[in-house]
Order: sequence, then structure tokens, then C-alpha cells
Amino acid sequence: MGGGDDPGIKDHAFSAPVMNHCTSYLHACSIPQNKSSPPLSYGIEWFEMEFYRACDLVLASNVPLPELPPANGSEPECSFQVLSGRGLKPASKDWFHQWYFPDGEPWLRMAKQESDFLLRFPDLADFVVSTDGKLIQCYPGSETPIETLRHLLLDQVIPLVLSHRGRLVLHASAVATPEGAVCFLGMAGVGKSTLAASFCWQGHPLLTDDCLLIDESGEKVLATPSYAGLRLWSDAIPNLFGDEPPSLPVAHYTTKKRLVADSDQLRFCSHPVPVARLYVLASPEGNGNGGEIHIASFPRRDAFMELVKAAFRLDITDKQRLCKQFERLSCVITSFPVRRLSFPHDFAILPAVRKAILEDLKEI
Repeated sequence: MGGGDDPGIKDHAFSAPVMNHCTSYLHACSIPQNKSSPPLSYGIEWFEMEFYRACDLVLASNVPLPELPPANGSEPECSFQVLSGRGLKPASKDWFHQWYFPDGEPWLRMAKQESDFLLRFPDLADFVVSTDGKLIQCYPGSETPIETLRHLLLDQVIPLVLSHRGRLVLHASAVATPEGAVCFLGMAGVGKSTLAASFCWQGHPLLTDDCLLIDESGEKVLATPSYAGLRLWSDAIPNLFGDEPPSLPVAHYTTKKRLVADSDQLRFCSHPVPVARLYVLASPEGNGNGGEIHIASFPRRDAFMELVKAAFRLDITDKQRLCKQFERLSCVITSFPVRRLSFPHDFAILPAVRKAILEDLKEI
């Protein structure tokens, strides 16, 4: 099951020679009194809802979401509210799915509460999602800062909600090229964002960091942009960009930064782009090509399984939804080639990796 890379989970995937590693309406709601640093206090206040766009979803929010573009003049399809207090606490037997840290500690727990879904990030926040995916309520921990709540919403909760609302969402990065969208899929830590950033540095606009919404409703399968942000480890940025582009903090527990794609240095593509290729990145341990760059075709069955593993889904107990998602994935893989990409995880070799991918795209 797909899950967004969390900045506090994955290890560095690359090394560098210079480093050891390389309209609106009102709601009673809770907003932070001090946004500068944790811990934050939350108090009930009246705040005007602002409208934003996340992928193709118009989201109303009672707290500012500076990472997202405004959606003024559009009707909201979903509301996000930060509230005071904690969510309900079901017994451990009620968790129907959990994501874990490498050390075995839970990162995200999911449970059903009557007609709603509870998403618990232990010690950070509870998110309650309505069964129709039209309402997201957040109950923050007492010491969780607002930037961490925004990260959990944008990079963890929203992809699950989009999937629950019937969209096909993959845990993948994507950039726009003249041949179409090039998508990078793989496990946490294999370098999806780093490879996408390498393409961005060469002028290819970013489509998404790790929430790839696939639109297969038309004649062509499209990659839908998410938002103009790219999360990278702070010590990777100078190896990729030299001068650091504008950035925002990701979360209080990580040194990652969210680079803002709104300049010539880091551009963002705001419109859907037909998918040209999807590359499944091999893990450093799984690169058995003697340190060489290698691109190979994927058998359709293996490609399907990779997409299944990367697909976001909220309710894994809903067999009807699962069957529908599997059917859509099986159709999608007939629309564009899926390749296996392996290469040494070294910043110095990224130009050669880009060249190999662009050469592969010429076969379209």
C-alpha cells in the first residue's frame, strides 16, 4: 500500500564527494497563537475560510496553507478544520491498518469511528476524515507546530482522501519534459525527489514531489500537478542547485526543507501532462549492475504489482474499492511504458542518469 515518504523516516539515498553522506464562510475553529516554534498553544477563534487547490481538489481551510495555490471563485469540494482537543481513542484492536518506522514504532494508525475514519500520527495529531471525503478535521498534539500539521495534511492525508474520493493516486514524483511527464516510483529512500530535483535544476518543470494523481478519463493518461513544493534534505540542496531556491520548513522533527517551485531556478508545471514513462527506481541494495546505469523493460505483471504497492488507499477493508482500483491500474499500465531504473546513488552521476532517461524517451 502506498504511503508518502516521511521526512523523519527515510535515510539519505545519495552520496557526494564533498560530504560524508550525501466566497468564504465562518467556522468556530482553533488556530495557533504563535507560529514561530514549538510548542504552540491552540485556542478557539473565529477565522474566515480560505480556498486552495490541492491537485484537482478545491479545499477550504480555516488555517493558512501557503504551500497551495489559491482557488478563489471555486466552490470547495472538501473542508479542512484545525480544532482543539484530542480525537477519540479506540482500543488497539480497532486499528485496521498501520504504517511503521524502521524500528517498529507506528508512524500512522487507521481506524473506523462510526461513519468516519481516524488517522492517528502518534504524539503529533489525529485527523478525522468523513466517509464521503468532504471533511477533514485535525486535532493537534499540544506541542505540534503548524508547519508539521500542514505537512501531515498535504503529504500524508490529502493523497489518502483523494484516493477515497475515487481518484487514482500513486506515491511517485514527476517532472514535465517535451516528450511528456516522466514519473519516478519506488520505496522510501530510493531517491525519487532527488532525481526529480535533478531534472528541475536542468529546467524541467516539477509536476509533483510524491503525490502523483493519474487522470485516465480521457484519450491520454495524464499526470495532474499537485503543488509547487519539493522536499529535500538540507545537505542535498547545494549538491543539486548551488544557490538555494526559496524554501519553507517541512516539519519540526526533520532537517528537510520544502523548496518552493516558483522561479526560473525551480519551475512548476500547473497543468496536466500526458504520461510518457514511469520508472521504478531500484534500491541501492537492489542495484546489481556493478554500479552502472541500467534501464530495462518491466513485464506487465511486475509493473502492475509495483503500481499496486505505490497506490494510496484509505480503506483497505473495502473489497469493492480495492477491486475497482486494481482494474484501473491494470488498464493504466497498457497506456505507457514502465521501466526499471537502477543507478549508483551518487550526486556526481545524476547528469548521466538524466541523459540516459532522455535518450530512453526518444523511443516514444
